[in-house]
Amino acid sequence: MKTAPLLLILALLGRAEVRADTTQDWAGAADITFSGTSTLHNWAGKVTAKPFTTSVTLTDSGQLKKVKAEVTVEAAGMDTAEPKRDENMRKAMKATDYPLIRAAIDASAESITSDPRTPAFLPMTLTLLGKSQKITGVISHFQKQKDKVTFDLDFPVSMKTSGISVPSVLLFIRVGDEVKIHATVTLKEP
Repeated sequence: MKTAPLLLILALLGRAEVRADTTQDWAGAADITFSGTSTLHNWAGKVTAKPFTTSVTLTDSGQLKKVKAEVTVEAAGMDTAEPKRDENMRKAMKATDYPLIRAAIDASAESITSDPRTPAFLPMTLTLLGKSQKITGVISHFQKQKDKVTFDLDFPVSMKTSGISVPSVLLFIRVGDEVKIHATVTLKEP
């Protein structure tokens, strides 16, 4: 009888628990600081990202498979605690024409995780002044608690590559090209 092996396989499969990948939407928040240099002095500021959702896909065994999110910052919300500098920064960033800065993350676990002895990396697409560029952030201070994950994310942004041009002041004070970005990220499980 040819159906006996097929029936045996179906019976065994019926007993096995079949689980598929699952995707959950986690609530995200990020407090961001930025800093740069000039020939006169260093400068820094802060901004809070708009609340965002991170889709986290886990394998059937509970391992991370994929992360997807879009983090948005209002350019006008960037604050260096010096009104004149903030005004100049917003002009240079054309905040009226390009009010939002976006970081799109769509990464597989293989592109994020690394050897536990080295930092993990998070590839993303940063859109600033309407220009998209691929960047990679370094994840550190990763902590998993009962219902949330927290970590720090650091990456540099080139003003030149981003299309931001800052005029020199008094013909000799120039702003350095690299802006260092540091984000403290919290993701809460549903």
